[in-house]
Amino acid sequence: MASRKKRLGKGLSSMIAKPVAVPVSDGGSGVEAVDKKPPPPPSPTGEGLATIPVAQVHPNPHQPRQDFDPEALKALSESIKLSGLMQPVVVRSVSTGYELVVGERRWRAAKAAGLESIPAVIRDLDDRTSAEWALVENLQREDLNPIERAEAFLGLQDDFGLTHQEIADQVGLTRSAVTNQIRLNDLDQGTRELVRAGDLTAGHGRSLLAITNIERRLKLAREAMRSGWSVRELERRVQDAAPAKQSSSKTPKSGVDVVRHQHEELARQLGEHLGTRVQIRTGRKKGAGQLVVDFYDLDQFDGLMNRLDFKPDA
Repeated sequence: MASRKKRLGKGLSSMIAKPVAVPVSDGGSGVEAVDKKPPPPPSPTGEGLATIPVAQVHPNPHQPRQDFDPEALKALSESIKLSGLMQPVVVRSVSTGYELVVGERRWRAAKAAGLESIPAVIRDLDDRTSAEWALVENLQREDLNPIERAEAFLGLQDDFGLTHQEIADQVGLTRSAVTNQIRLNDLDQGTRELVRAGDLTAGHGRSLLAITNIERRLKLAREAMRSGWSVRELERRVQDAAPAKQSSSKTPKSGVDVVRHQHEELARQLGEHLGTRVQIRTGRKKGAGQLVVDFYDLDQFDGLMNRLDFKPDA
């Protein structure tokens, strides 16, 4: 198995230079603009602290944070108008200019403030490292809601082939915590939005995964939101609903739901054990199906073989 990279959760400040300010005109406000010398232009090597045009900066497609508070952005924009942008963003060079790695909120506010250029730390990063830095920076600031965090973890798994353990090592969590977070991606859209908006917690969301009927799940989720149920109370309600479902469900459709739930739970447990995504697919013939175990490179494949204690013949 390839050696693990160091955790990114420590020393993010070391990749960002000391605070600098981009001078801004007072716009007749009577407030003296910051009198600081702006950073130099990009170095010949393409790395280091520089002043770059705002118009040449593009968002990170792997940015885990999707929701930006308009009022908070407005307040930051007003501050930048008065004092300049004190903390540089982190970018990497791309064919179309610069792609943000860290600091999208600052960039958005700088644009709104009318700045034509901003200070930036330019780094030579690949796609995977850029995505990891963006995730860790947001986790450190606790800016992500549970669904954004779940989607970001899933992106690292699906787009870059990281196992749950590798994600855990990077962000300073346990493997089970990462697995539980990723499970929130299995919620239906309606329930996901309640968790995304903060109407329900991640704990509520995981409890609701035991309800496989989407209509029933969403109804229970909305009732939990309106009544202000704790996670423990919701778990009790989910358990109370399960026997009723089984006793009143004698149709083939209900039987399929029960089997599907069992397969999903088995796939989840096996995926957590192996550190990768596992799927169980039923076939047309009763009792037949497929067990699909994902791997993303040969090192991970070798690791899976070791976990399964399989040694091929020489």
